[in-house]
Amino acid sequence: MTTTFSPQITTGQHHISHTVEILPDRCAGCQECYVRCPTQAIGFDDFNWIVTADNELCIGCGQCERTCPFSAIFVHGAPETEPSHRHEIAPVPIAGRQAWEETRPGFSNLSQVMAEAARCLQCPDPTCVRGCPAHNNIGAMMRLAAQGDLAGARAVFEQTSHLGSICSRVCNQAAQCEGACSWTLAGADPVAIGLLERFVFDHSPINTPAPKSIDKKVAIVGSGPAAMAASWELVGAGTKVSVYEAALAPGGLLNDGIPEFSLPSSKVREQWRVLGDLGVEIFLGHRVGPDELDSLIAKNDNVILAIGASNPIRPAIPGLDGPNVSDAMEFLAKTGSALHQMRDLPELQGKTILVVGAGNTAMDVARMAIRFGAKPICVEWVNEAFAKVRLDELAEARAEGADVRFCHTVASIHGSRATLVKTNHTKRSKLPKVIEGTEEDLEVDFVILALGYRLTGEFSPIAPKVPVHGDPDEFIDRTWLASGMFHESHNTAIGNTSWSRQQLTDAATRPFANGVYVIGDALIGPSTVVEAMAQGREAGRAIIRSFDDTLISGNAM
Repeated sequence: MTTTFSPQITTGQHHISHTVEILPDRCAGCQECYVRCPTQAIGFDDFNWIVTADNELCIGCGQCERTCPFSAIFVHGAPETEPSHRHEIAPVPIAGRQAWEETRPGFSNLSQVMAEAARCLQCPDPTCVRGCPAHNNIGAMMRLAAQGDLAGARAVFEQTSHLGSICSRVCNQAAQCEGACSWTLAGADPVAIGLLERFVFDHSPINTPAPKSIDKKVAIVGSGPAAMAASWELVGAGTKVSVYEAALAPGGLLNDGIPEFSLPSSKVREQWRVLGDLGVEIFLGHRVGPDELDSLIAKNDNVILAIGASNPIRPAIPGLDGPNVSDAMEFLAKTGSALHQMRDLPELQGKTILVVGAGNTAMDVARMAIRFGAKPICVEWVNEAFAKVRLDELAEARAEGADVRFCHTVASIHGSRATLVKTNHTKRSKLPKVIEGTEEDLEVDFVILALGYRLTGEFSPIAPKVPVHGDPDEFIDRTWLASGMFHESHNTAIGNTSWSRQQLTDAATRPFANGVYVIGDALIGPSTVVEAMAQGREAGRAIIRSFDDTLISGNAM
């Protein structure tokens, strides 16, 4: 026996039919769908103890179907939304563009922002929040942005993240918040969360915490996004914070690892300027090694290691030790400095650069090379469908002239000759296989390694169990499982990844020996900016909670 509802919904000029099918013999009356329906289309028959559906209110988002633990409800038909409803912003055309100019412009006016934010369904249990490693209150921000209240929207975000002007530019929203949007799960276009976050932070003033002071001191080694987030939490609670950075400018990877056209350096400087004004002491050109760590532990109540991962991965390729081989960070630092100084690099003009890798960093290398007149060829041995690269970055790199070849790897390098070979890669879970007889020789002038970075291991005596790893197969929290992110009808990769990130963020709240916390890449290996930021925030909050416990214990004594 089934109960069928067939609402006829009209959106603009489009006539859309939905069919909501409920199986009474399966429905247990748990009301998971009832509490998660964003339009109150799901009702409850308390006499028969089953759910009902309101034909007029249903928009076909499929939340009810995805969250039902008993497969008792089905939604047939396309969701009530169209691709044209999402406000897309086209990249700046290459012709006439300055080399350092941002290629992805944001919304140009408040009307666009309000219209896009109004697309948010205001889900009672928003999956976008779970998809965001920082768990920003996206729905509340959307509600205020839709009303034109940018200051209010920013205040909501700053409860969980002060780095919105950075994360909105460098996050892979398609694999995080937007990938977990209810519209995405329903097979439609997600709300443009990243662009909205960017506009809010670019057009509203920074909120600073009220001055306060407690007799506690924390030292932070490193100044990347993890350190930034920890500093915001700690200084906001009145803690005296000292940051030690080996480079001559604070920001870590955000400075030399991400080009100006993706992340303006002014956004990084702004963060540390405000933190400095709030009392954070920043010691630049000060590299902390294991020998100095004991001294920092003795002088401070806690120490946070946010040192990042700086050891480039070097595959076992014959000839990789040649003089024309360097790593991505070295190349990006050199070209980034030249870009800031508005000077050319004649040694790159007209040269062919082989980039080993085709992830986000490789795209940055390729696009920087193009800006200095070089010809980049990026090779990656995995299938393009399985590549860990932002689709928009890949598309922009190709549009600018980068030759990106997936299912290719470097067999050997002999001086200026590199031998490539094709690979076969059909499953994400299995390594690619080299296809014999497909070798191809290329003449290249430079080889840049862009396969990622590993930890140096110099602090391993302090944190012997890092890097830690998330386990998507570990028992999933019931509230996460009921969110619909793991439903078999949807690609569960985003749900699994989000749950793994949650485990890693939780790991950042647990200190290692002598009150030393480890966060960011130093904890989990190379990760994303927002993951590092979330871990820094949680470590800072854990330290503040430990201070409260200490103060309470001291008063009790």
